[in-house]
Amino acid sequence: MSTIYVFEASVSKYSGNRIVLYPPKDYQEKLRKFHGRKVKVLVIIESD
Repeated sequence: MSTIYVFEASVSKYSGNRIVLYPPKDYQEKLRKFHGRKVKVLVIIESD
């Protein structure tokens, strides 16, 4: 079974060349239980 979450996230540089996606706080709590698991991520960048 799959679980799907849809939200806007902020993209930040972490250290070196690593990039981190920061979801909104209410989603951080929902996603916390999946810490350490590999997930599929679809990133859509809308043009300005």
